[in-house]
Amino acid sequence: MRKNRVLAGLLCIVLLFSAAFSAFAVSPQAAGDSEVVADLYLCHRWSSVPSLGHAWIYIENRSNETLQVGAYALPPNQGVSVGTFGLTRNDGSGVYYNVEAYCGHRHSLSGLVSIGTSLTRAKLSAVSNVILSQNFWDPILFNCTMFASRAWNAGGGRTVIPLLFPVMIKLQILAGSHGSVKMYNPARSQVCRQVGSGSGASLRVCCDATVSKGVG
Repeated sequence: MRKNRVLAGLLCIVLLFSAAFSAFAVSPQAAGDSEVVADLYLCHRWSSVPSLGHAWIYIENRSNETLQVGAYALPPNQGVSVGTFGLTRNDGSGVYYNVEAYCGHRHSLSGLVSIGTSLTRAKLSAVSNVILSQNFWDPILFNCTMFASRAWNAGGGRTVIPLLFPVMIKLQILAGSHGSVKMYNPARSQVCRQVGSGSGASLRVCCDATVSKGVG
């Protein structure tokens, strides 16, 4: 009972912050930019210790052409998960592509919750810029929660407040209409670590140890 009261209190705080910040949300669609090319999802998976859960974004290509998502070329009818990791993966800290999707299909994604929005080309470009510019990790300012929040907000969906612990992402997801997205099952060769930042960023296929673990 006490745990439920604490979670309810946290949810109230999140809702108050969301209401306060909603006036500053960027309009999701600029004039003349109406072509939807992809769907963006903000995802969270619970773990036994709430602060050690994991948050990430997932982008699904709805067009008939290859789309650029950060340093990753996303083919039509496929999706890519993008998240940051620190000490829990064996290829170093920073941005990873398809770790959540690949490992989730082979281990478990029980407890996954998500919210989604559509992306125009301009919004996809804005999300890609966040991914390319934040290829690093620290436990406070640039952890998985902060990265996922910034990338999601760049996509113009319902504004999420970037608070420290991953559980705060879950509470904000649960505060609105939500579901559990089914992610594309990528090939092993599509699980990559981003090397570098900005226009010079490239991809390196992850080692076996990185993909041998679950998500969250």
